[in-house]
Amino acid sequence: MKKWIIGITFVCTVVLVGCTNHVKDGIELLEAGKYEEAKTSFEQEIERGKNLDEAYRGLGIACFELESYEDAVKAFHLAVKNETEETAVLYSMMGACYMETGEYEKALDVYTKALSMKDITDNIKQEVQYNLIAVYEKMTDWDGAKKQMEEYKKAYPEDERIEKEADFLETR
Repeated sequence: MKKWIIGITFVCTVVLVGCTNHVKDGIELLEAGKYEEAKTSFEQEIERGKNLDEAYRGLGIACFELESYEDAVKAFHLAVKNETEETAVLYSMMGACYMETGEYEKALDVYTKALSMKDITDNIKQEVQYNLIAVYEKMTDWDGAKKQMEEYKKAYPEDERIEKEADFLETR
């Protein structure tokens, strides 16, 4: 999942013409799996006050990969504040961060926003819809989880993962 999120995020949204080497370097480091170095590169760009939209987005991805979810979500919000392109992938990653930090209401909000984005791919849509089941479960909203699970089963009947969720939810 990590490689294609990084690839989609930057291939689709970064216009490298005019970007400094810090952003380009950061992207290359992300793609190489060197997240600590990528984080440093994006932070250097932020210090310069240039390309803040992409620098914060890159910083968010680096922090996400380093499992520093609070820092990642802060960086993603700063990317949006600095007018980065808002994408389904961005909101999906924010939702994952909120899930990791136990902020389930916020996860629900951003996952819902991800589903409304024009650029959402079938893979991202499926992942977000599956994650929504988990959000409702964490919130102990069993009816919401069951409803989301039924919608998921209709949309993705071939996904075997849903049977585990269905078994779990039957006991609730």
